[in-house]
Amino acid sequence: MEAEAVAQEKGSPQGTGQTGKRRNIRGNVAPSGRRIPKDFAARVAIRITAINERELDDVVAAERVADLIHRNMSDPEMYPYFLEIIDTLLDNDETRKYAATTWTALLWHADEHPEYRDFVESLILMVVNGHIQQDRPPWENQASGKSFSSYAYLVGETFIQMMRLNSDLYEILTDLFSMIIRLEMSRDLERKEAEGKQKKNIVGKKKKQEGVAGSSKKLYDDIVDYVSSRGDFRSDTLNQKNPNEYILVLADRMRSTRRYIIQDIMNRYALEKKKKLEKELKEREASAEEVIGIGTAFNHGLYLFWVEKRYNFKYLAVEKVRITLEVLGMLMGVFIVGMGYLGAGAVSIGEGIIVCGMMIAFVKFFCSRQFFLPFYPQDVTADLEKDVGIYTPVFRKMSKMQMNAFLNKHMRNSENTLLLHLMPEYVKYIFSVMPDRKDLLMTSDDINEFIEHLELNISKFQRGR
Repeated sequence: MEAEAVAQEKGSPQGTGQTGKRRNIRGNVAPSGRRIPKDFAARVAIRITAINERELDDVVAAERVADLIHRNMSDPEMYPYFLEIIDTLLDNDETRKYAATTWTALLWHADEHPEYRDFVESLILMVVNGHIQQDRPPWENQASGKSFSSYAYLVGETFIQMMRLNSDLYEILTDLFSMIIRLEMSRDLERKEAEGKQKKNIVGKKKKQEGVAGSSKKLYDDIVDYVSSRGDFRSDTLNQKNPNEYILVLADRMRSTRRYIIQDIMNRYALEKKKKLEKELKEREASAEEVIGIGTAFNHGLYLFWVEKRYNFKYLAVEKVRITLEVLGMLMGVFIVGMGYLGAGAVSIGEGIIVCGMMIAFVKFFCSRQFFLPFYPQDVTADLEKDVGIYTPVFRKMSKMQMNAFLNKHMRNSENTLLLHLMPEYVKYIFSVMPDRKDLLMTSDDINEFIEHLELNISKFQRGR
C-alpha cells in the first residue's frame, strides 16, 4: 500500500527548503499493563492518512480521526505516542497536512466532546514539561546551523502546516499557542511568588538553581523562532519571490499574539494580586469597635500634648523670676556691705556684714528650687506616653480611609476646638514615637498625604465655623 510506505518512511523534511537532523524523539516508554507494538505510532499514522484520503467529507474525516486518537491515547501513559504520530506525519511532504488536521480535529469537536479539550490540554502540559526538562534531543537545522527544541519543531511545523492548509485555522492555532503561553507564564509567576516567600540565603538558592537542569528558553519563544527561521529564503535572483512569505506573516502574527496574551496574563495577575493585597489589608484593618474605643484617649492625649508644649515656656518663666530674685538679693547684700565699709550711710561695716549674711540666707532659702517647686509646671510626659500607648496599636492597623474619617470626626469635636492648630503636629508626634513603624498598614506617603489633608480640612473648618 502506497500510503503505508509513505507513513513508515523516515527521512528529512522535503519540499520546505530546509533539512533537519533529529534522533528518535520518543524515549523508552513502556506503559504499565499494556503491550504496545514497536510500530504502534506508525500504524496509527497510516490509519489517520487512510481516513483522510478515503473520506470525501472533511468534517466526517476529522470526527473519525479525533475519535481514533482519543480512544487509543486518552491514558496519560499513551501521550508520548501521540507526539511520535505527529512526528511520523511531519516526516513526509504528503502527510504533513494530516499532522495539522489531527490537532484541529480534536479542537473542532471539543464543544460536542469536552473530553477532547481536556486531552489536548494534557498534551500541551506534557509538551511544556518535556521542553523544560529537555527530555528529547534537540532538532537541528543543517542548512542554517540553528538548533531548536524537538517540541518547538513539532508544534511550530504543525502551525505552519495549518496555515498552509487554510489561514482560517489561525483561530485554532491561537488556541493552542495561548495554552502554551498561559501555562508557562503561570508557572513563572507562581515560582517567583514562591521564591519571594522563601527565606533562604543566597548561597543556598544558587546551589539549588545550579543543581536543576532545564531549558532557560521559553517554549513559546522557541516556537516563534522556529517558524521565523522556516520563513527565511535565500533568493538566487533579485526578482525571485519568497515562497515562504506566508510563514513570515505567520511569525509576525504569532509575535503579536504572544505580546497580547502575555500582557493579558500580566494584567490579570496584577489585578488578582491587588485584590489579594486588598483582602489582606482588609483583614489587618482595625475594627470599628477599636477605632471608637480610642477616641477618649486621643482627645485627652491632645490636651496633654498642649500642656507638654507649654511646659518649657512656663518652666523658663519661673526660672527667670527665681534667678532674678536671687541676683537682686545678692546685689543688695553686697551694696549694704559696701556702704558700711565706705561710711556712706548709717550702717556700720559690722552691721553691713550681718545684713549681707541675712540676704544670702534669704536667697539660699526663699529663692531655691525647692521653695519655688509649687510654681513650676507639672511634667505630663509620662501621662502623655501612657495615652499614646493606648491608641498606638490601633493606629498601626488603621488604613488611610479609616484615619481620615477618625481625624475628621475628632476635628469637629467641641472638646478640641481650641487645640485644632496642634492636631497635625500631635499626629506627627504619635507616628514619630511609634515603635516598629515597618509594620504599619499605611506607607510613609499615605501618612504625609493625610496630614496635609488634615491641615487643609482644619483651615477650612475654622474659616467656615
